[in-house]
Amino acid sequence: MKRNLKKVFGIVTTTAMAASMFAMPAAADETKEGSSITYPLQTDIESVSWYAQEGIVPHEKFKDASESPFHIGLAKHLGVTIDWSFPTTGSDANTFTNTLMADPSSLPNIMQCYVMDNASQYIDDGIIWDLTDYIQEYAPDYYAFLQTNPVYDKAMKDDEGRYYTFGFFREDGGWNDSYEGPVVRKDWLDECGLEVPKTISEFENVIRVFNEKYGATFDSASTHINDMGICGAFGAYAGISVNTNYGYYVHDGKVGLGAADDGWRDYVSWMNKMWSEGLLDQDMLTEDDTTIKDKIHNGKCGISYTSMGQLNIWNKEEEAAGNEGTWIGIPYPTADDGSLSAVFGGPGVGKHTTVITKTADEDTMKLCLQMLNYAYTEEGMLYWNYGDEGVSWEYDEDGVPQFTSLVKDDQDTDPMTKYNGATWGSCCIQATNLLYQKNSQSAIDANDAWYYIYDDEEKNREVTSGWRFPVGVSFTVEESDELDEIAQNIPTFVSESFASFLTGSQDIDDDAVWEQYKNDLESYNLSRVLEIRQAAYDRYLER
Repeated sequence: MKRNLKKVFGIVTTTAMAASMFAMPAAADETKEGSSITYPLQTDIESVSWYAQEGIVPHEKFKDASESPFHIGLAKHLGVTIDWSFPTTGSDANTFTNTLMADPSSLPNIMQCYVMDNASQYIDDGIIWDLTDYIQEYAPDYYAFLQTNPVYDKAMKDDEGRYYTFGFFREDGGWNDSYEGPVVRKDWLDECGLEVPKTISEFENVIRVFNEKYGATFDSASTHINDMGICGAFGAYAGISVNTNYGYYVHDGKVGLGAADDGWRDYVSWMNKMWSEGLLDQDMLTEDDTTIKDKIHNGKCGISYTSMGQLNIWNKEEEAAGNEGTWIGIPYPTADDGSLSAVFGGPGVGKHTTVITKTADEDTMKLCLQMLNYAYTEEGMLYWNYGDEGVSWEYDEDGVPQFTSLVKDDQDTDPMTKYNGATWGSCCIQATNLLYQKNSQSAIDANDAWYYIYDDEEKNREVTSGWRFPVGVSFTVEESDELDEIAQNIPTFVSESFASFLTGSQDIDDDAVWEQYKNDLESYNLSRVLEIRQAAYDRYLER
């Protein structure tokens, strides 16, 4: 059932957050076994080094962390001097991190990067700490939070049950994860006497009517359409982006590759039909969030697939041009029989990992645990989401945190990231209220339309996250090495094949062509890749 998230969060106060939707644990001094952590911490350790690949990189207006209110304030609240480091400006963040990891003896004490797939190897090789024996005592609030949801707990362990990381969680789970979906020009719907489309046939009809009346096409930035698109209307699972967590799926306990299924074939066949009739923008394969805006604002596109953030931008720019409330979010179209296999979404757990490396001795490791625990306390959750009370935020008359004019009147891009650390993902819990303030009402309404497919919550989770290959699955050293060797060509092959099928240079409706495509996938070791992923998934379930 759809909830008024703003109203729910409004009843949460600093003294009552334990009753909030994400089941925030009791304050540190109230945790079981009498453990107590008081912030700021008292320590003789001079400093802790902390690397962040992304998420909490200082705002572009600051030269480094020494000018950033969030980073300055975090050190103050923790009572610890932090030696921050980030990828060099202009470098590829993943490459920069991999270069650091190549020299374990010189790693920062805290590493905020992506190591889930290879966590066991890093523990066994003595690169990161196994936190199992320490986490409950030195990070009691975080540990208590993990116990509120088995999905959270599983994702933060390796297959041997060893805790190794602090994760990124979204307060309302799936709602916050469903931040992409279909959108339409409401003014054109009204002019044409059309209702919001519900089925794929109705969706197609809107495209055709808009094309006939306005010369517009269906268009989307390639990154968004590759993530998911509207493939669920055709019984497909997962998208085109095989190198992300959206390429593989789980259905009835079996791991699969979305782009190898008949449902995906049906979806791409429909896309090809629309392409060949000139109803899809011919730049869709290379369109990005910048180039598509010309089409959006010049009447060349009237129905699209995009994100909350882009919807904000489109409507803001439309309003500046005197066109108010032009774009609205609409539900994912179902098949004509009402069925829907999957939509863009997840369980509210990010792939972000924040680990403590073995460059920290045991005392420093314990201090790092206490530092990272702060984000999962009542006070810390507020700081990570909003910054300092009375400076960047204050409570409104309903007891809901609201950003002050310092943030609201700041014309810089994403000014709230100057003061908080939860906007893009880090070792914290992202408040839904933060997203309410970051996004316009039209974007919030769009997210409701994308996520609340069914009133039945269990049925809703099946399509929004039940199909997802879980965050937290890890591979053995041998599996990881083998995947690196045998799976690297599949993403490129799928992407190139999609382009060929879409444009018609290969006929996806030709059975011989489709069989050859599947045979080619096998030549790229798909069966073995799925076998490895199935084994890793089965181990994940047993944690």
